[in-house]
Amino acid sequence: MALGLALWISGCAAAREQEVQKQQVFEHRVDMAHIWVTTESPPAGKPYSELGPLTYTVPFTPDAIDEAKISDKLKAMAFAKWPDTIDAIVDENQTSSADGSQITVTAKAIKYDSSVDREALHHMNENLVASPNGN
Repeated sequence: MALGLALWISGCAAAREQEVQKQQVFEHRVDMAHIWVTTESPPAGKPYSELGPLTYTVPFTPDAIDEAKISDKLKAMAFAKWPDTIDAIVDENQTSSADGSQITVTAKAIKYDSSVDREALHHMNENLVASPNGN
């Protein structure tokens, strides 16, 4: 009986750990998805704080100039530096070296002063009901 109870408790702990991991994966996806990347300046009239510059240099390849890959790389860099504050990456720019062998990407990371999006997205699946009867 004691062995059965111990196994049941460890099973509950494992299930809880799995649920926590799923929530962390969800939050990471939401965080990455909400980061806006643009070649433009921040929108006029929306107050923001500059978090800092982003820059990287890579050898020239078709992937190096692929906009989706550039956005993904900038998002990953910004999220690594400012995981709790990054909202957008603006003024993204690409330049090539004089000999054309390298591409340098630069941008600025910003946080909107009135942003509540991240907090709302983090908690959007709390208190969900699986059925209309609350079961």
